[in-house]
Amino acid sequence: MIVKKESLKKHFSKASRTYDDNASVQLYMGKKLLEYMAEEKFKNVLEIGCGSGIFTSEIIKRYSPDTVNLNDISEAMLNTCRERFSDYKNISYHLGDIEKITLKGSYDLVASNACLQWLSDLRGALNGFIKALTPNGVLAFTSFGNENVREISSITNNGLRYLSYSEIEEIIKTLNEPYSLHEEIIQFHYKDALDMLKTLKKTGVTGFSKKTWTRGMLNRLIDEYESKYSDENGVYLTWHLYYAVIRKQA
Repeated sequence: MIVKKESLKKHFSKASRTYDDNASVQLYMGKKLLEYMAEEKFKNVLEIGCGSGIFTSEIIKRYSPDTVNLNDISEAMLNTCRERFSDYKNISYHLGDIEKITLKGSYDLVASNACLQWLSDLRGALNGFIKALTPNGVLAFTSFGNENVREISSITNNGLRYLSYSEIEEIIKTLNEPYSLHEEIIQFHYKDALDMLKTLKKTGVTGFSKKTWTRGMLNRLIDEYESKYSDENGVYLTWHLYYAVIRKQA
């Protein structure tokens, strides 16, 4: 997937104050990823694309690491984390595009939730993360699959291209390390189509289309969406999720 990083940074920075209250999918993904991971002690953790820190909170709650290193492309997101973790003294913050940062130090856990789909060279990034792990260290991440938000794409004929299961597994296999890869397709419900679109905007995951939307176009999208993708619980949207856990051999 090719996404302009400046646009990415802009949209996630705008969402830094609204992300927590609207990121139900991302929180679900992060918690489920931890279920696939062994119960063990991680002393030194690096999180890629930490956002507002909702997944970070789950990592700290479960593992109580000695040090936590947080990376994000958005300074506004890192500032939100600084406020959230103001009482936690062993956190360091690293601003920048992870594909342009040389990782220093060794980590027991490199983790990322709902972020790596934005990278232009996933294979290269994963290799870098593996090299930054200690022996027996863990690389754990979630990402989105090619059926993601398919309802929106079917109406707009526009959308981001995500990797298929076979594509992402092929990349992981090149690491030559033991791994588990799980896939889930799940529907989340929203009150109505406008509520769904607002929720997406408030988590920063929209805005990458070049199309300029008029009020009339938006209204037609809402009407068509509600006529096609509604049930007794409101409107629904499909999320295609991957959960990967890779352990570096000693």
